Amino acid sequence: MNSSLLYIGQYADQSLIALLRDRGYQLRIGDLAELTPECMKASICIMDLRQCFDGGWAMPLAKQLDKKMLLLMLADSEALQEPQLARLISLYAADFHTAPLQQERLLVVLGHLMGLSRLRQVLAQGQKRRPAGAAFCLMSQLHTQLSKIAPTNIPVLIRGESGVGKELVARQIHGLSDRAAGPFVAVNCGAIASGLVQSELFGHEKGAFTGAVNAHLGKIQQADGGTLFLDEIGDLPLDQQVNLLRFLQEGKFDVVGGQRSHTADVRVLAATHINLEKAIDEGCFRLDLFYRLDGVTLYVPPLRQRQNDIIPLAIDFIEQFAAEFGLAPKVLSPEAEAALLAHDWPGNVRELLNRSRRAVVLCDGQEISPGDLELRSAIQSPVVRSLKAFRDEAERQALASALRQCDGQVESAAIQLKVSRATLYRLLEKHGIAV
Repeated sequence: MNSSLLYIGQYADQSLIALLRDRGYQLRIGDLAELTPECMKASICIMDLRQCFDGGWAMPLAKQLDKKMLLLMLADSEALQEPQLARLISLYAADFHTAPLQQERLLVVLGHLMGLSRLRQVLAQGQKRRPAGAAFCLMSQLHTQLSKIAPTNIPVLIRGESGVGKELVARQIHGLSDRAAGPFVAVNCGAIASGLVQSELFGHEKGAFTGAVNAHLGKIQQADGGTLFLDEIGDLPLDQQVNLLRFLQEGKFDVVGGQRSHTADVRVLAATHINLEKAIDEGCFRLDLFYRLDGVTLYVPPLRQRQNDIIPLAIDFIEQFAAEFGLAPKVLSPEAEAALLAHDWPGNVRELLNRSRRAVVLCDGQEISPGDLELRSAIQSPVVRSLKAFRDEAERQALASALRQCDGQVESAAIQLKVSRATLYRLLEKHGIAV
């Protein structure tokens, strides 16, 4: 965005155009029939509705204009009584000016709008300069691991609490891999009815069972040449795990109702929030499948342990939802940032996403407050560390120390800490410590 003006109207006011150019404004004249991308880069749009107000073109055009552009409307005084014009101005105009035009007053209004535009740019750029931005943010240690893992075809087991962003990690692995141009297919294993798992994963032929009126391409075939992400793999029914195991071992699978085996070139990433070691001990998960999936384990720490990620993630979500809902850009107030950092985030990234979406909708102005996020102001809520917080910190330090002394060997660290291997994995997952 620069400091230019876009002028749009059915009847171009040549004296006004000359005045604005004489005062040094970079002025573009927009064609009602077609607005070029170059026009859309203006800071302010002057929409001239004088002489003949026609909401038939004005309302659709106001909706089409870039939401970062401030809109100044010129209108005849008597036309303000028309409900359609009143609605147009109230919904979209940053300011309006009535005829007959008073040149000096109009220039003052334009000066104020230019100043507001520059302030909005400064505020947005200030938030953009925060570290660790992008579509999603990850701890630097985890990002380093991803850069090493992504170019390979090794299976990856992504572990962490519910809502921490395990699918985001999987998507980044896919995006950094040689398969980035191929499909990324996500399957929530916990959301598929037990009787439909085989059909959903491997597909079925027409007439294979009652209700199979058409052939269905399974998720594995859909992911051919790309990445298959098996979310909540711990919820996959035990009787279906052997079919997945065969595919992972041999690269072959059977379509329900089919007569021959099929193959697919797929990299498998899996994720879970449950303790798979415990599930194996209880006979709910196959050990051989675990070993096939657990080529490399990545632990995604909970959001409360990723303070540097909270604000950049919130900014990204807010921008995405403002664009999706067709709303003007919104920014976080300092109080909102403080409230975000003070919150414990029991729902992790999923909770942050939901709060950001609500805030974009609820915020009346451009600046999002703690109330819009449905959070209490951090200034009103001094943080007092609980006994549990101190205990968790000591536990985390003991785990990190044992792993350092044992060069990352989990079994040796478990012996040193006098806990079982399964317990150690659970504690590592709890504290978001990667090995």
